[in-house]
Amino acid sequence: MLDLPEALPEGALCAATPSALPALAGALWWHGSPQTMRTDATGAVTQWETQGNGPAAHPTEPNAGNGQIGEADDLFGLQCRAQVHCGMVAEGVTPDAATSTLAVRFYTPPGEEARTLLTLNTGDNYVFLSETAGTLTAKDDQGLASIDLPISSQDAPRLAIVSLFGDQLALSAGDTRADGRAPTGILKGAADLFIGCRNHRPKLLKTIGGALILDVWMFPGRALLHEPDAPELKALKRHHLWAAS
Repeated sequence: MLDLPEALPEGALCAATPSALPALAGALWWHGSPQTMRTDATGAVTQWETQGNGPAAHPTEPNAGNGQIGEADDLFGLQCRAQVHCGMVAEGVTPDAATSTLAVRFYTPPGEEARTLLTLNTGDNYVFLSETAGTLTAKDDQGLASIDLPISSQDAPRLAIVSLFGDQLALSAGDTRADGRAPTGILKGAADLFIGCRNHRPKLLKTIGGALILDVWMFPGRALLHEPDAPELKALKRHHLWAAS
């Protein structure tokens, strides 16, 4: 039985909706739904809007209609394809990436690998989250910090969270967590968020996998995994639980 401290709107346990999660109101949230994902006549995603007034994500330069709407049972989102550039980019998601949190809810069909899921890119350096052979990896392009975390092989959506706090990097999935530390600050300055890829470069195809990306969150100026009892962490996990039920 779920025991929740806040009052929920009628029907919240039947269908998880963004309005049922006020703790996430401060996040930039790209929620996979027909209401937020605009497509052209071919079904290619041309714009992914946020819940609220955050910057929309648009196809990267190499994504020439490759990113399609994907559905698996009741799951809905951006369908990536292995070694095909299907990425999206939301520009100017934070004025200073030094303290940031990224989260993604994704599904990878059996036999597929997600590869690159999210990247926070300042132009001088970037931190990316990827999944290969059942292992989540969070690291930066300059090799300052790198952490790995094994994840279960269950045929179900997963929730992964990455937290940046100066020279500290943390990664969590489910009830497990890994931490790393760099010799200096990992990112600094304004950053763009790439979804399903690392940047605009067209030749990094080996880093692109076949994930169905369902939800993406960005918390500018917040390092949630470094904040004890952050209510946003609980809200993320509750959304993942409700959406999977």
